[in-house]
Amino acid sequence: MFLLERILNEQLFLLIIIAISTILISYCVKNRPLLLKSIALAHLKKTEFRFVSNNTQDQIVTILFWTSVALQITSVFLFLDEKNNFNIFVIVLFFAFIIVKRATIFISEIIFQTKTLLETYYTSFVVMVIHLGWLSLPFSIYKIIYHNLISLQMIKTLNMGLFSIVSLYLLIRLVILINTAKNEAVSFLHIIFYLCTLEILPAVLILSYLIS
Repeated sequence: MFLLERILNEQLFLLIIIAISTILISYCVKNRPLLLKSIALAHLKKTEFRFVSNNTQDQIVTILFWTSVALQITSVFLFLDEKNNFNIFVIVLFFAFIIVKRATIFISEIIFQTKTLLETYYTSFVVMVIHLGWLSLPFSIYKIIYHNLISLQMIKTLNMGLFSIVSLYLLIRLVILINTAKNEAVSFLHIIFYLCTLEILPAVLILSYLIS
């Protein structure tokens, strides 16, 4: 059996990040359980989505957003390390992409000329980041805890499982965004422009890089 070896200090550092993130999430659950429930069901129920949209500036949402970013970066770090292809530039680029996309959604109001659609896309983006952080959490915990016992084949299985879940999630979200834009009577050209530049292209580039 081929085992993946990592330095103990590295594992401790990653566990600290996950532990802090988990504590912060637990804090959010304790203080705003209804908001957490709405975030979890936001893409399934319009009422829950609307509730989250009205609370995107809430401190709890901000905490969940950035803890999920930390969890996603941890997951990317683990994946690159497993491939023996770790590059700090990729981590910085991933973080910068999230910041730029968040800012670009606000600017996109100039393109769409509709405040309602802007708020919908922004809320969907925030919810997506939080959800992806939650999805990556169990995979990262398993890899870190069992790093001396897990085989390379198991790692490949875990990675494919995570990629499959993320891809399905992004596809469902894409369909929801298209339907939302249609209901807002936005130009089909604007819909394609937005989805290609801010949704489809970034996801394809990131996934293709990680898989390759």
